[in-house]
Amino acid sequence: MWDEQDHFSRWVQFVCAIPLIGFGALFEYHYWTSTYVASSYRGVLGFGCLGLGIRCLWYAITGKDNVNRDDF
Repeated sequence: MWDEQDHFSRWVQFVCAIPLIGFGALFEYHYWTSTYVASSYRGVLGFGCLGLGIRCLWYAITGKDNVNRDDF
């Protein structure tokens, strides 16, 4: 499981990547456009969601560099 030939796990990673990228973009948009002094946790949370979402999407497309296992 979780290798290049496992199509089920690649679909799971794809399904997880879409909301993570969306939430990350939403958090970053809110962080950069808010009119009050924003807390730094929103920026960190946004970049974390974007980073994890992009990594999940990369695995879903290529089958390499899985989030759960890095020995491929």
